[in-house]
Amino acid sequence: MTLCTTASWKILRIAGIAVLASSVYLSETQAQSFTPSGSSLIAQNLGGIVRKIPLEEVALPAMSSAKTATNAAFSQARIELKSDGSLIYILRGKNQQGFEVEVQVTPTGTLIQVDEQIESSGVPEIALKAFKKWAPNDPLISTWRSTRLGEFFYQFVIRDFWLEIAADGNKVVIYRKKINI
Repeated sequence: MTLCTTASWKILRIAGIAVLASSVYLSETQAQSFTPSGSSLIAQNLGGIVRKIPLEEVALPAMSSAKTATNAAFSQARIELKSDGSLIYILRGKNQQGFEVEVQVTPTGTLIQVDEQIESSGVPEIALKAFKKWAPNDPLISTWRSTRLGEFFYQFVIRDFWLEIAADGNKVVIYRKKINI
């Protein structure tokens, strides 16, 4: 009888620990990895987790703010869960001049960043000189103006990289393009 009671207590303790441990997190989690075919809906970047969404799922204040700022027709939308728990929408489309536009905006409509493809003639001479200094022999694929909180940056896209240069030419950041495997 004592043996049965000891065994029963052990089973009861183990079951109690299992129930207690499972009650800490009750929802299921599922991870997805990126596949070469590009069929995955979730991708992780340095900032957070990004997922493609239909344009209809973009919050109305976010879409309204992005359209007002750019007068663009958006064709793609993503939502990003930032590492601090906040959400932003990333909208991509074309403006009336036919140039690519990408907007990062909060669900409440606050613009975080507006990137617009521009002609290289629209780049300040000092930023253009900085680009030529860092990539003197690379053919330019496209040029973008990025606006963030009233500051302008110019992005120069070349074959494997893009350079982001402050409007005054004093800051240069070089990014490597993502390589699709």
